[in-house]
Amino acid sequence: MGAAVDASAPSYWRRVGAPPPLEAGVAHVWRMPLADDAHALALRQLLSVDERARADRFYAQAHRTRWTVAHGWLRQILSWYGGVSPHALTLETGEFGKPRLATTDIEFNLSHSGDLALVAVTRGGPVGVDVEQWDPGIDHVALAEQFFSPVERSSLRSLGGDYAVLAGFFAAWTRKEAYLKATGHGVARGLHHFDVTLTPGEPARLLADRFDADAGHRWTMVQLDVAPGYSGALVAPAPLRAVELFDVPDIPVARS
Repeated sequence: MGAAVDASAPSYWRRVGAPPPLEAGVAHVWRMPLADDAHALALRQLLSVDERARADRFYAQAHRTRWTVAHGWLRQILSWYGGVSPHALTLETGEFGKPRLATTDIEFNLSHSGDLALVAVTRGGPVGVDVEQWDPGIDHVALAEQFFSPVERSSLRSLGGDYAVLAGFFAAWTRKEAYLKATGHGVARGLHHFDVTLTPGEPARLLADRFDADAGHRWTMVQLDVAPGYSGALVAPAPLRAVELFDVPDIPVARS
């Protein structure tokens, strides 16, 4: 097992063939490229019949490939932790639509955007992860006015320069999405009722949740440095001792 990175600011991604043991209080995050035509066919073999049908419903080949690669790798990764074939995994859907593994204490979350996906895995506690590719062509301030809390809107307006606004917006967006995924409520609960940090260089943190006064003490929020032009965030129950970052293997997946 390699040395775990500091949960407050993980930045070192390692390529491994399979995960080290996953301990309570530790999160593993896997990063994968989605434009992976070379492995898409092998990864497709890992999907369930329903998942293959869902992938085939995408009109564009690029979208079919991205979905297939993301969910194929999800099954491969979960099979490592569960010690079973990717085909033997039973995925259930929770109350708010969040998938989970049946009959295991392994928790996971998947997010994909652009050409990258992240899979976060924990043991014995919920986890949320989000990745977003930056889009400089949208009006970030206008979107923030619609979806962010008053505290976050004020923080975003205080930033100087287009780059700071862009970085701040996507820092907030990924942190908010990851928090909603971890808590299990999803976006149906709305984005206005809680505040997160967003100023570039400021550590990721849940400042307040007006539906849950103690949430800031029970959840850890971590920024993930995913790639240039992307923002990422992880949320897991406190105390989170470490976050370990992995790149998926650069080899064809076995068709088990």
